[in-house]
Amino acid sequence: MNRMRNSTHALWIAACFIGSTCTAQTLNILTWQAEFADETIRQWEERSGVRVNQIYFDQEEVRNTILLSSEVSDIDIVTIDPSTAEYAGERDIFVPVEQYQNTANFRHFDPLWAGSCAPYAAPYLWGTLGIVYRKDRVGKVPNSWRDLLEPSEELIGHIGWVENYVDTLAPAFILRNQSVVTDDEDLLKEVFEQMKGLLPNILTFEYAISYLGEYPDSDDLHIALAYSGDQQELNKLSNSDQWEYVVPEEGSMVWTECLAVLQHSEKQALAMDFINFINTPEVAAANSEAILIPSSNAAAAALQSEAVRNNPAFTLSEEQLEKLIHYDAEFSVRNILLRDRITSTLVELHESQ
Repeated sequence: MNRMRNSTHALWIAACFIGSTCTAQTLNILTWQAEFADETIRQWEERSGVRVNQIYFDQEEVRNTILLSSEVSDIDIVTIDPSTAEYAGERDIFVPVEQYQNTANFRHFDPLWAGSCAPYAAPYLWGTLGIVYRKDRVGKVPNSWRDLLEPSEELIGHIGWVENYVDTLAPAFILRNQSVVTDDEDLLKEVFEQMKGLLPNILTFEYAISYLGEYPDSDDLHIALAYSGDQQELNKLSNSDQWEYVVPEEGSMVWTECLAVLQHSEKQALAMDFINFINTPEVAAANSEAILIPSSNAAAAALQSEAVRNNPAFTLSEEQLEKLIHYDAEFSVRNILLRDRITSTLVELHESQ
């Protein structure tokens, strides 16, 4: 998955491991914030008698640096995207799924996602790139990427974006009906110029959840480029129910989140048991409903409430499904470097305004 978040927690993570504050009686999970429901973790702890310690990262680069660090040896499980899972797995960082000791509940994986994380991780969640907005501040439901790229007067200065070599530029490519993963440099430069013109309208490039939790002017954020499930955490942070999520009518990106067990973990059997436990249909259903992110477990869907099944983050029409673009394309190094340069330049220009 290519969800992008900032690196606020990076030093805390390093301190946790280097300072040896994580105990041997703990299952340590390196993960995004709000990726597991509190009740799910509580049930596991009661069942196993082992504490779960969630170590949050909010940028994929931070996670990857931690995984490759020789100083870090206490992580047991990591939430990870399929591409990175394969890359790291081929370098013996993860235990191949075929070696897992307990996979009884893996038979419940939805065929759409069953093989998406193999062979080095198990599918966990899936979702989309879309728009979050405040119902009390946005007059018209934003159902198009144009609502971000060509905003109405009321949205100017209240838009949140993300910094990511794919997602930052994705809405502009989708509106052009062009490949989101294009390596056409002329087209990339054209989108760069368009985004430069949008900068005065953007409030922040900080990930919406990070911005709402850390900035004093967070009330100025009314709409943002975001990911399915983010509305749940935004409502928690704002102590409201005003945040909603929508997938634009032109189409979007779809991501898969995986769970992988690390080779150097001394609690591999326990980690495998946790992954199997979280795929128990009843557990998967309740966990998914609590965090408002769809589960990769097909049996879970039938156990969820009608309200959740009708939620736009969960239920996509056939037309929407046909328009979804998977984060599985290979990028050339030149393409990635150019996109990184474009996105970092946009952020720097925005900060200098």
